[in-house]
Amino acid sequence: MSKMKRLFIVLSIFLYFDIKSEQETFKIGLGSCNDQNYFTKAWKSIGNEDINAFFFLGDNVYGDIPSGELTLLEMAYQRFNKNMPDWFREVEIYAIWDDHDYGLNDGGANYRYKFESQTMFKDFWRIDDSDPRMFRNGVYFSDIKEIHNLKVLFIGLDTRFFRSELTKKDGIYLANEENEATVLGEEQWLWFKKQIIKPHDILILGSSIQVLATGHRFEKWANFPLEREKLLSALDELDSQVILVSGDRHRGGIYRQNELIEITASSLNRSIPYSYESDKLLLGNTHTQNNYGLIELADESIKISLKNEKMDVLEYIEIPLK
Repeated sequence: MSKMKRLFIVLSIFLYFDIKSEQETFKIGLGSCNDQNYFTKAWKSIGNEDINAFFFLGDNVYGDIPSGELTLLEMAYQRFNKNMPDWFREVEIYAIWDDHDYGLNDGGANYRYKFESQTMFKDFWRIDDSDPRMFRNGVYFSDIKEIHNLKVLFIGLDTRFFRSELTKKDGIYLANEENEATVLGEEQWLWFKKQIIKPHDILILGSSIQVLATGHRFEKWANFPLEREKLLSALDELDSQVILVSGDRHRGGIYRQNELIEITASSLNRSIPYSYESDKLLLGNTHTQNNYGLIELADESIKISLKNEKMDVLEYIEIPLK
């Protein structure tokens, strides 16, 4: 074989891999409500998706008891640690908490063991000693990645540590319209506003509780309408594509308000019997069977899917990149 032919073959191989690298889709798995005592069939399917990152959206274990004491939470983390799938070690892991891994059902700022619970969370998720989370209250975070020449900003909010008391009547949560009522707290709000003005093209914003949905009686941002409006107004001012990701509900779905998309991925392994639920911002249907979410970032579009344990697509939307 001539030197010229060999050179052509080598150059062709490098060109092929360069093109493949440019076209490769970056995949982010999403999930919540994972009971450490149950087998999670979805782990195998998620592993088969060949994801690059996974975003835990809360209730990552179930360790809450009515007293709020942390014995069960410690055991829950230990059990989950033994049952983690192999692909956990190969992908980027993002995590926020919800009430069941916070330590108290529907708990907020008044939870008396929140500092101890926070330490357990950071230990379990192996938060680096230099991470900002090690020097402040709450488990909120941000990270920015360059993907397909786009700046992708990942933010995880803490909707527990600072949250005001819920307003409840006859087992139904009502809107808390007090001016001082908060979901994030002043410190986290100031931090959040600083994060979203950083240059970015896509924002993937994690909230353990739903942001857009308003039609159900459970926990949601709409229980604090002034806080919800504050958040939506801040997001509306951005030029970037915003994707909200949430969990909590044991019910998955995709919601849309104008250009703002939210996927709720819940639950990984604690499905509930089917019951109909609608919402004015819901696209398609909600699904109570075990499910996970998938965001695929390609060169020209963002694909968002809700899938069941067998990798069947339950809901899907594709968004052209701005």
